[in-house]
Amino acid sequence: MYLHFRSELAKLGQEIEQLWAPELRGASDEVTFFATKGKVLDILNVLYGEKSREFRVVKLTSSPATVVKVVNHIIRRSDMNSPSFKVVNL
Repeated sequence: MYLHFRSELAKLGQEIEQLWAPELRGASDEVTFFATKGKVLDILNVLYGEKSREFRVVKLTSSPATVVKVVNHIIRRSDMNSPSFKVVNL
């Protein structure tokens, strides 16, 4: 189940990153950003809860860059906790 949420977060992060590109911004992008941000918040709530730092940062920001950074941080952190990463570092 965690891997499903992780892949979903990665996909949503890519969607937000595309909205963040200055040459692609438009009026409808703001609505799309907030809808995607809501999906990210739903996943963070399931994974970490509303009291988590990640959830609060995403909830309070209106910056796509910040949301992308949080998503990438979560993905990197989960990669570092994977068994294959630990074996390589032994």
